[in-house]
Amino acid sequence: MPTLSRRCADRDCGQWWSRHAAREGETYLGSVKPQTHAPLPALVDLDVIDSNKRAAAWQGGARAYFPGLSVSNMCVRPDVGMIAGARFGAGHLWSILSPPLHVSYDPSGVTADRSQLFSLMLQLRGSTVARQDGRATVLRPGALCVIDSHRPFELAVEGVFSHFIVLQMPRRTVLGRNPSLERRTAETFDTQDGGTLLLRNLLLNTAESTPSLREEQRGCALASIIQMVGALQLDREARSDASGWRVRTALAYIDGCLADPDLTATRVANAQAVSRRRLDQIMVEATGAPLSSHIWLRRLDQAASDLRDAGFTARSVTQIAFAAGFESASHFTRAFKRRFKVPPRDWRNAIRLPVVDTPSIGARSARSPVARIAV
Repeated sequence: MPTLSRRCADRDCGQWWSRHAAREGETYLGSVKPQTHAPLPALVDLDVIDSNKRAAAWQGGARAYFPGLSVSNMCVRPDVGMIAGARFGAGHLWSILSPPLHVSYDPSGVTADRSQLFSLMLQLRGSTVARQDGRATVLRPGALCVIDSHRPFELAVEGVFSHFIVLQMPRRTVLGRNPSLERRTAETFDTQDGGTLLLRNLLLNTAESTPSLREEQRGCALASIIQMVGALQLDREARSDASGWRVRTALAYIDGCLADPDLTATRVANAQAVSRRRLDQIMVEATGAPLSSHIWLRRLDQAASDLRDAGFTARSVTQIAFAAGFESASHFTRAFKRRFKVPPRDWRNAIRLPVVDTPSIGARSARSPVARIAV
């Protein structure tokens, strides 16, 4: 990837970039274009913190915004560091400019709502090493990977700095649509694949536009990104994986017709011109469940996600159930309670992901450099 110019609305960020990136010859994903709206709000900004207190401030911010993380191998006076973020539908979107360090994550002491997250990482500049479940990858500018907050993982920044975007998504929703992703964490997706390029641009545009998006728009964008993640191709995957293609296509078809109460397993199979029996066999081998189970599980998971989405607070439980393809409110309530062990109303009133509105640490402005791919 060629080295591209960078412009930043924040003069200090621009001066830092000129000082360090030019010296290191860093590759940078895109150029930041002038923005008419405020970018993601900066919650931790080391640039305005006394140099002797920066390491402590960064470690405190990491623990506050990412419970379960522990930071090591960090110098006492890092040159740069910024954490910016905002609530994004049922998840969170972060832009992180990290100094050299090592991060370990342990979910054992994390509350259930925070460990039920599945994250999509996009590297903007510098590099980051990601490790999970015996897999490891080096993220370079333009690279994408996923990380599961339900299990331990490690991240390492060994260069001068690393700048990346993280989109935290509801784990149940992600794996309900894309079960195979649970075994694909800490692996780089094919950067030349058309789906990767499309998702990369969508994620960057979303990061730039988030402050101006309404709650329901953020929820719709999150749903689109979750849908696209399942179609990404790993660098090592064979293009001739017909069974994998059928599974992804079936799940995508189910998501596209989820609100239709007449959706059936036979209809999903017919869309691929294959018998239901054969497609059921493929689905069970790949995911452990037949088509009909995926239809109902996806409807329940979508309803569960919508019930906790701030953008749907004006909708009643019954409206959310009908929008997910259920025809009977009582049937929905019984099925929901079987799956989630609580009635829908109790689920809605339970603790949600905390909104990022706590006082920022050393942040003097709402500026956070977000890259944009040059087209």
